[in-house]
Amino acid sequence: MSQPNYSEYNMEEGGSEANPTRGFQDYMRWFLRRFWIFCITLIGGYVLGLYIYSITPPTYRASATIEILRVKREAADVAEEEKIRMTGAAEMLSASERLRLPVIYVEAAKGPLFVDRPNLIPEQMRLPWRKAMEYSSSELTPDIIGAMLSRWVTVRWRPDTALLDLSAEHSDPALARDALISVLSAYEQVAESRVAGSSEYALDYILDSSSEIKERLLELDSALRLYQRCSELSTEIQEAERQVAEMEKRYLPKWPALVEAIELQRILKARFSSELDQVIRISAEEKAFWEKSLASLGQLPESELIDTKRQIAGTRSTVLQRELDAEKQVYDNLIMQLKEGNVTRGFASRQFEVVQPPTLPGRPSAPIKEKIITLYAGGGAALGIAIILLLGFLDPTVRTVAELEHLAGLPVVGAMPAFKKQSDRGDSLELSRDAESQASEAIRTLRTGLTFLGTSEERRVFLITSAIPGEGKSWVASNLALSFAIQGNRTLLIDADMRRPVHSEIFGYGKESKGLSDQLSLGTPVKEILLRAEASENLFLFPAGSWSANPAELLSGKSLRPLLEKLSEYFDRIVIDSAPLVPVSDTIPLAKLAQSVVLVTRIGKTPKGAVKRALRVLGDNGSTPVGIVANGLPRTRTMGGHGYYYSYSSGGNYSGYSQPKESGYSRAKK
Repeated sequence: MSQPNYSEYNMEEGGSEANPTRGFQDYMRWFLRRFWIFCITLIGGYVLGLYIYSITPPTYRASATIEILRVKREAADVAEEEKIRMTGAAEMLSASERLRLPVIYVEAAKGPLFVDRPNLIPEQMRLPWRKAMEYSSSELTPDIIGAMLSRWVTVRWRPDTALLDLSAEHSDPALARDALISVLSAYEQVAESRVAGSSEYALDYILDSSSEIKERLLELDSALRLYQRCSELSTEIQEAERQVAEMEKRYLPKWPALVEAIELQRILKARFSSELDQVIRISAEEKAFWEKSLASLGQLPESELIDTKRQIAGTRSTVLQRELDAEKQVYDNLIMQLKEGNVTRGFASRQFEVVQPPTLPGRPSAPIKEKIITLYAGGGAALGIAIILLLGFLDPTVRTVAELEHLAGLPVVGAMPAFKKQSDRGDSLELSRDAESQASEAIRTLRTGLTFLGTSEERRVFLITSAIPGEGKSWVASNLALSFAIQGNRTLLIDADMRRPVHSEIFGYGKESKGLSDQLSLGTPVKEILLRAEASENLFLFPAGSWSANPAELLSGKSLRPLLEKLSEYFDRIVIDSAPLVPVSDTIPLAKLAQSVVLVTRIGKTPKGAVKRALRVLGDNGSTPVGIVANGLPRTRTMGGHGYYYSYSSGGNYSGYSQPKESGYSRAKK
């Protein structure tokens, strides 16, 4: 019979639901369990880094430093202490941006150093499939060469200084140096063209500036005279408001003096509005200012609007007065410089000075072996961690006891440690092999937990099953039955897994022994089937029997219930080892008759969907497990042979482990 594909149950019944019980320890176990992935990606990144370093051609970096001389037109406008100039940072950033203008690099490409210059294209990675690209300057236009130069050259400003550092990178050191020389030469030509003739035209500039400032002075003076009238009216309105407020405290509303004061207040406000209209119409600048200011006020009452206009007019008058004073100072300084003949002060013949000329680099600046290896090895390590975490998140199996209880909604009545896989099943009865071992203690704990579920009459028949094969149910069933027998209970172990019976190997009786299939199909007497185990005089065996073509139909017959009822009269405990629930339906008839159903799962192997599917199959047939056995838990350190011997908090993929096998048991006697 072909095995089913259990991966189809991984996403079934909420198998991918988030598990809130996973924590940092789980992630660390994922990492440690798959540490080999991390090692492979780390070593792979290291090797790849070495390869990239070996195929990367050397790159040379030429450098130069220039000092920007602060040259601006306003240097001739006002005295040194009165200058209004850009901040140093803004000026240096502006100079660095000018050095990045495309016109600079196009002019540099036209220079003599790039006439018939061979091998302009930097050497690329030496990959087998990549051909070398060799072009001379005669084959390329100045625009193309200028675009390449702009990519080679880097400009950086040293903060808090007037220095700019230029660097050029290329696989040819001479070409890197010549690129900087050409760029600086082109920049000098462009900069000198901007200041050429500055001394000759300085006088014209001062005269033009003086005329513009004079017109501005007249405009500001006219506006200030109107604002001053508005300020006087605002003062009168404030005095009138004060008088009205005092009279309202002493006189009735119709008192002649009070009525006259209110009327005067109204007249003053009307005159203020008229004067303000003249201010607004004096220039486009004032009109734009008041339109913007009034638009932000919204819909205010008339009285509040007049008060707000008075405040704005006062503030505007102060601002214009300061501006008028500043313009007067500028005008006076221009006239003084014109009289003294100091018309060229502040102008320079150069805008920058070369502090460090471009030099020929002596050794390559790249590639840096340590940097490349660190980058690729770090990337490999990060990739390994990401793969491990991804595999952990995508892992559909049950990882922890807490996760198992959360998934199934049932208590874990037994937890079995994992052991290295043995070559045969001859040493599986742990209680006989080593009664003081950790596994023996786990079996006794399971026995105690099942015993306390009820009286011996209520919990006499135990069915041990699993969701899928390979979860250790037969090991749990055989050792649980032996545990009951050692306790003094007359115990019967029924091998009801007629598709893959394994108890003949555990207890050493022949596979041809008659058993359950013979009794149900042929009516073989029970006394001809029962075997007594040598492990304990209280333990009896009921083999699976002869091969059956359809065990599910055989177990669904009418003979099963009378058989179990009859056996219950002679035995204190009956342990039934049945087939897995998900692939076949053999267990369903047994689950309906058993008093206690126990589901065995293997941590790190059983998919969540398979567990939920098995529980659903039992629930649909009126059987609910009394608990779950978590098998294959990872072992942890003990303290002097005592303490917890496996982890309840986390699990791993222990599919390469199984329970210890039994050996040394002869043919059981009847």
